[in-house]
This record gives sequence, C-alpha cells and structure tokens, in this order.
Amino acid sequence: MFNYICEECGKGTVKKKVFENYQTKIKGYPFVVDKAVIGVCDQCGARHFDANETKRWEELYNKNLELKHISLLSDEIEAVRKSLGLSMEDFAYLIGCTRQSIYNWEKKDREKPQSRMADLLIKLVRLSFKGEKVDVISFLVDEAKKLGIIIQTGKAFALANNIIPLNVKRVPQNYFQESQKNLRLAAKVLEEKELTIAESSSQELIGILRYDYKTADLSLEIIKDTFGLRKVDVELITADDKHFIKQNVKFKDNCILLISATEYTENKVKEIFLKPRA
Repeated sequence: MFNYICEECGKGTVKKKVFENYQTKIKGYPFVVDKAVIGVCDQCGARHFDANETKRWEELYNKNLELKHISLLSDEIEAVRKSLGLSMEDFAYLIGCTRQSIYNWEKKDREKPQSRMADLLIKLVRLSFKGEKVDVISFLVDEAKKLGIIIQTGKAFALANNIIPLNVKRVPQNYFQESQKNLRLAAKVLEEKELTIAESSSQELIGILRYDYKTADLSLEIIKDTFGLRKVDVELITADDKHFIKQNVKFKDNCILLISATEYTENKVKEIFLKPRA
C-alpha cells in the first residue's frame, strides 16, 4: 500500500502507520475512525491517503449512520413511499431525484444509504403526511446535532431558545474612553494595547475576554450583566471553527470560565453563546 518515495519532499519513504481514533470528515461531516491506516513520510512527516482506505472510512461512516438510526433504513423509505400510495417513479418526481435512486435506496442489500439531503427531505415528507406541524429550521438543527454539529441560526432562533449570542471583537485600548460611563474601565485596562470584548446583539458591552498565561485558562469577565446571569451553559466557537461546550458554569469573581488549560487565547475566539440556567 505504501513504501514509496514521498511526493512532498522527494527524499523520505512513505510508511504505514495506524492511528487510533483518527478524527476526519466524511462528506463534510465529522467522523472518528477507530483504526485509520495512513502513510507517513519518515523524513518530512507528510501524510498520504490510500483510496481503498478512504473508501473503507466512508463505508464505516455509512454503517454508523444506520446503526445509530441517523439516516432512514431501506424499509423505512419504502414505507414512506407506499404510505403516500406512490410508485417509485412518482415518488422520485415528488422529491426531485431519479427512479433509480429510489430503487437503490430501498434495496435490502444496498451498498450505501441515501444522501444526507434526500434523507432529510424524506423525513420531512413523512412528518408532513402524518399531519404533524413541523418547524423546519428546528428540525434541521436537531438532525445536525445527531452528527455532533451545533448550528445557531440567528437572533430569532437564539431568543426562542433563551440563548444569548455574544459578538466577539478586538478593540484598541482607548475604545472605552469615548464614553464617560466607561472611564473607570478604561483606566483599568490602560496598560493594555488591545482588548477582546464581548457585546450583545444590540452592541452593548457585556464583558472582556481574559487569558491567564499561568493557568492557560480563558475567561469572560462580566462588565455589565443586563441578563441577570448566575449560572450558564456556554458554547464557544474559535476562529478555526472548533466548538467548546460547558454546562452549569457558575460565576466566580464576576467571571465565567470558558475553557481551562487551553491554547486558545482571547484573540482566537469568534463567537460565544450563553444559555442562562435556573
């Protein structure tokens, strides 16, 4: 499979290496491969991927969707179609695909499940036929959660779920000097060249992000608590789109601990979402 000259550096030899719990993406979705076989150059460390191995990963991903019942099984798709009283051809017209696709998805020994888009559409058709009132956006958000993806769809959705979205941005040290109300705060941060602040959707200052280089802790110092926060669930999104979630976080010295022992400093944060807890 490997043992060839590295195309990256032209010097090293690509050798087989097994990675435990290898994190990757299949069709754009996060997935963990139990034992991933990857070629690694013994000189430059470049990674090389074999087509047969990545195909195996996709097969594992598809099986995982069915085992966890994330995607509809073949007999469930057939049941939806027959409940509508439709032939394969008419059902294909209904959802915008080909008759061959419906045939392949309904096969008991199918090689792979329907596409993610088709799966979601068929689920919505099934709910609609049952006469259930469907909030499409909430449905799609919940389906994404099954794949470990957290999606925020804007202020309206956040408010409906009692979620407080905070915009994060870098500001110069004299940012607060424009307002007499913040003179004391400005004096406190006078020696800092730049700050990372968190604002509400109405651009009201909520707090300042602080990174402690001794403990490697990232916290949000609350400057103005307009929401009556005491205990919150926190979701933080970094500049490289990593998601960190903490639940039942208590305030300590007017601060919320966002991440502990982390390499993500305050200038690497993109968004913060707070959900007050009772």
